[in-house]
Amino acid sequence: MKHIVSRTIVFPAQLDRLAELEAIVAEILAQAPDLANAEIVQYNVVLALHELCVNIMKHAYAGQNGELTVNFSLTCDPTRLEINTFDNSNRIFNMAEWREPDLNDPPIHGLGMYLIKQLMDVVEYQRTPEGNRWRLVKVLPLSKSFM
Repeated sequence: MKHIVSRTIVFPAQLDRLAELEAIVAEILAQAPDLANAEIVQYNVVLALHELCVNIMKHAYAGQNGELTVNFSLTCDPTRLEINTFDNSNRIFNMAEWREPDLNDPPIHGLGMYLIKQLMDVVEYQRTPEGNRWRLVKVLPLSKSFM
């Protein structure tokens, strides 16, 4: 797997800081070779990442002060964007207890994880001694001229 670019940002877990992530996603995806549907891909990745970060701020930190570390890595063979988030909250997310919502009777809240799983190709959670780690991967579509 050939590494194209990576970037790490550490910031306070505050909603007003999420716009920085959108700019970084745009900057990194601009370096992907012959990305097809670039605007749609960027929108979907940003939406999934925002949902995840809001969930971390709202549930893991529960409104308390905290810090988020987000690592972005763009690679090729296959071309993909991997995003890892790290928080040092003592709250644990139990992925085994999570259930997809009933879309015939959708809830008012609680669609974030479902949305993240629909938009990304890989969604993994790991509890570490330091806190929580989320791994999101999006395999990037290439234009036909590149294939």
